[in-house]
Amino acid sequence: MNKIKIMHVTHDLNIGGLQRVVVDLAKNIDRNKFEVSVCALREGGPFEKELTDQGIEVIRMPPMNDRPDYFRFWKLYKIMIEKKTAVVHTHNIEPFTDGVPAALLARVPVRVHTDHARVFPDKKRYMFAEWILSHFTSQLVAVSEHTKANLVQYEKINSKKIKVVLNGIAGEKYRVQIDKEQKKAALGIGPGRAPILGVSARLTRQKGISYLLQAVKLLSKDYPDTLLLIAGEGELWDQLNAEAKELRIERNVLFLGPRLDVPEILQLQDVFVLPSLFEGLPLVLLEAMAASLPIVATDVGGNRQAVRDGLNGFIVPSKDSVALCSAIKRLIENSATRESFSRNSLELFQKEFALERMVKTYEEIYLNCLVSTN
Repeated sequence: MNKIKIMHVTHDLNIGGLQRVVVDLAKNIDRNKFEVSVCALREGGPFEKELTDQGIEVIRMPPMNDRPDYFRFWKLYKIMIEKKTAVVHTHNIEPFTDGVPAALLARVPVRVHTDHARVFPDKKRYMFAEWILSHFTSQLVAVSEHTKANLVQYEKINSKKIKVVLNGIAGEKYRVQIDKEQKKAALGIGPGRAPILGVSARLTRQKGISYLLQAVKLLSKDYPDTLLLIAGEGELWDQLNAEAKELRIERNVLFLGPRLDVPEILQLQDVFVLPSLFEGLPLVLLEAMAASLPIVATDVGGNRQAVRDGLNGFIVPSKDSVALCSAIKRLIENSATRESFSRNSLELFQKEFALERMVKTYEEIYLNCLVSTN
């Protein structure tokens, strides 16, 4: 039987939640039925090697320089023709506006699009483009009910056209057994530091880290040995380091930079905190749940689908340092609640956010859409 040829189209393969979904989907799909390639429109990135090591072809578009974008559209069209692509799966707006028109011209029978984290309302030209292209897409996917609601409200897309597929991750690697004291020593964390909070995020405005730093400042008044571990890098690295210094909490914050040992770092934490200003369904919450951590997260995007307020964490308003501090204190000061939330996080993850469930759902989408076209 000939394999069904799928091409994922994404912006890049840098470290991020969207890219992780693309990589996991490409790596774990049934290779007996599907042949997968991944096209990065702008650049490759650290995830490229992970794909090529698994025998998955990565296609990188040449640098655009001063050429207009239709050259990229034309290049995509030619690649789809050459590879006899049966399914094009685009991720977020730029791959959508390039990938779906190219797929139409190349007569690719199935065109799937997933909408990940975005700010709504988006720029008018993007919303209009997505509305137009939705009519030529076999299946639109939203990563959370919140994202689906935004597509319906702001882009006037028919809700029947949108299917919610919750993100999933491979949870086993986040339940590692480590020597915590040895790991702390390796990171330069002295004895007696508690509570230990954590966040894994790109250091961008979206992630709201400034509000978490202010919450740590408040918390340190009652808990002077508080330590916040920040795993990630980004454009606000210098600014956030300067803010920590200005708040006089340098000893309470450890900027770890990009890490390959996030599962081990999660094991050191008492509470995971995500202070984002907007989200889709962030994978870092799923990682924290897989690591059996209680969570404090802001009330944005699909956070409520992962963090059930009062069950496995607390949901607080965004841009509110006082609320963040208060929720963290509630967990620190009540060990029974903390332990209950910890158990519930893992149970909820195993029930709803396993990688196998996500992959199987997408496989069904591809196959059902192919049947419909025939």
